[in-house]
Amino acid sequence: VEFQALIRNPLLVHNHVSSICSTWGRDHFKTFDGDVYQFPGMCEYSLISNCHDSYQLFSVHIRRAEKDGNPTISYLAVTINELLFHISKTWVTVNYDKVPLPYYKAGVQVENNAAYIKFQSKVGFTVMWNREDAVMVEIDTDFANRTCGLCGDFNGVPVYNEFIHNGRKISPIEFGNKHKAHHPNDDCEDPYEEDLVEVATVSDSCKKFLTFCENMFLSESWSSCAKLIHPKVYIQACVKDMCGCSNNTNDFCVCSTLSEFSRQCSHAGGQPPNWRKTQFCAKECPYNMVYEESGSPCMDTCTHQDTSSLCEDHKTDGCFCPSGTVFDDISERGCIPQSECQCKHDKIYNSGEVYRQDQEEWYGMWDCITLETPATCAIEQGSYFTTFDGKTYTFHGDCYYTLAKVESKDRASPKFTLLAQLVPCAHQQFDTCLKSLKILLNNDKNNVLSFTSDGVVQQNMQTVTLPYQSGDIDIFHASSFHILLQTRFGLQIQIQHVPLMQVYISLEQSYRSKTRGLCGNFNMILSDEMKTPQGIVEGTAATFSNSWKANFMCSDIEERLDDPCSLSLENEMYAKHWCALLVSPDSAFAQCRSVVDPEMFYKRCIYSTCSCEKSEACLCAVFSSYARACAEKGVLLTNWRENVCDTYAKSCPASQTFSYTHQRCQLTCRSLSSEQQSCTSDFLPVDGCSCAEGLYLNENGLCVPVEKCSCFYNGNYIKPGTSINIRDDHW
Repeated sequence: VEFQALIRNPLLVHNHVSSICSTWGRDHFKTFDGDVYQFPGMCEYSLISNCHDSYQLFSVHIRRAEKDGNPTISYLAVTINELLFHISKTWVTVNYDKVPLPYYKAGVQVENNAAYIKFQSKVGFTVMWNREDAVMVEIDTDFANRTCGLCGDFNGVPVYNEFIHNGRKISPIEFGNKHKAHHPNDDCEDPYEEDLVEVATVSDSCKKFLTFCENMFLSESWSSCAKLIHPKVYIQACVKDMCGCSNNTNDFCVCSTLSEFSRQCSHAGGQPPNWRKTQFCAKECPYNMVYEESGSPCMDTCTHQDTSSLCEDHKTDGCFCPSGTVFDDISERGCIPQSECQCKHDKIYNSGEVYRQDQEEWYGMWDCITLETPATCAIEQGSYFTTFDGKTYTFHGDCYYTLAKVESKDRASPKFTLLAQLVPCAHQQFDTCLKSLKILLNNDKNNVLSFTSDGVVQQNMQTVTLPYQSGDIDIFHASSFHILLQTRFGLQIQIQHVPLMQVYISLEQSYRSKTRGLCGNFNMILSDEMKTPQGIVEGTAATFSNSWKANFMCSDIEERLDDPCSLSLENEMYAKHWCALLVSPDSAFAQCRSVVDPEMFYKRCIYSTCSCEKSEACLCAVFSSYARACAEKGVLLTNWRENVCDTYAKSCPASQTFSYTHQRCQLTCRSLSSEQQSCTSDFLPVDGCSCAEGLYLNENGLCVPVEKCSCFYNGNYIKPGTSINIRDDHW
């Protein structure tokens, strides 16, 4: 055999030929060092491995088979460290477990496109297989002179040391047989090793094909490639293919080597012609894609629209989208104009549709804008605080404390102060309860709204009936568990009183840096959240919280480091059993785990359930807090009360129904009166009991249709069907 090295052009920056090994056609191989030889083995052979290192990091094996008289590669076996990948035309396994594609794990990417299966490893090599006869391996130069296998030793010198053994030139068959992969009970036979090295001359019987092959490879259309890749070895391979074919009209006889020459031209930085015709070596592409001999493998898609502009991979053949289009990888509609791309987030959105989450609004092509949404301060389970800026801390108080002292955002808006009463729960050493919330409008002690843990609402010590409206303030039942306070000056408060009192205070962004107290500064800076009234930033939650006592006669509270679960094994077992629902992959909470991390809520749940006198009440309060956090992120949890906390769901008054997603502000007949219609439904869905859609709660506590509602006028209820005179008008 005459061993012909490929001509390399060192001036071409993008010439990758010297780091590429390939096999194609019936039995052709090209080593990294440029030798082209034929090896007809049909067993499993090592294509490449880093055999000269003390530890074998990787290896690539191939096995050929005959199909319809033509050779094909039946599978690849790639080993990296402890991972074994078996790659066939239709499936991929990792350590014998089938995996879906694309596969991205442990520094390995396995992708499947219209033309190739591509295996890429961060170790430093890439394998591409056209699912038929051709495999290409590209390797980093770090492995120079460190490889073995049919791809050679990658030392940059042709022939040496692949085909020289103990000073003797060996045949390609002997060289190939050295790299057979031996498996138990494998009876595959090696091809016969000749005693003499045959000379690579074209036999007389095959010379009739020489002119045909030369005319193809030396034609003008291939001239740019011939300047980069010496065509002689490919002409010889073409002749052998044609000579070995029983049916010379078979495309495979000539197409395989011509395809390889085209690929090598691309690797060398050239531009092969689009030589395929409908009746000659044609390739079919899915959808409306077109086959090109040399295109960017980084195809723009609807989800990655700038991939090609950032691509560093060299060009290759394959199926590509026509110019001006991108591939629709969302609805799999083929190649479409970029303007027609959809987007996907849980479901598919057409261009122009809007998806909103948290403080961002997502449009059809993910053109994002930041929304001026309110920030929320929360007091949960009586001792867990979350500030407007998102800082969390724990404090077990015993006094009235200033949650937020808010300055006016403009001349028209009032100042106001929010006070929370924290007290130790009855008979409990570790338990703290939120007892009441007070709102001082314009910091006037004679203008106070108060909410208590039993659901009572008072103004200036006088109990008021809901719905209630006064000036810029509306107060109403969002459900039997929740009371909503809405204002027209940017404050909204959600008061939960079942099973425990929990409070969520929301302020518009216009109040940034205009508030102080346990809810923080609302200045988007976490480092100064714990600032005292004197402007000192404290380091502990207890010192910070004590500084905001509304009554300085109250004693300061010290940090608690005790574990309440240590006092009762029974409570600890109960807490761990039920709190585990928050982190269980099979519970109703599981669908939210990727959006809201349940770990913090799980720890709260264990502590609160162990410390609480009514363990189930505290457990359910934490579950409710997590459900609300999920609702803030757009995930509405339902059915989480089915196995626990169902006492509250089953205790609805007659004619009312339980729901996890109440979001109506007008739930009573009284709320329908004209002077009470100023509330809005722009609050998070809440759970609890209320009248079903289309029904309203009358003054007797029954759900009735609107036509059976009493009217409310001038402080009095007027029965349905009754008429009255108002300012000379008869109603």
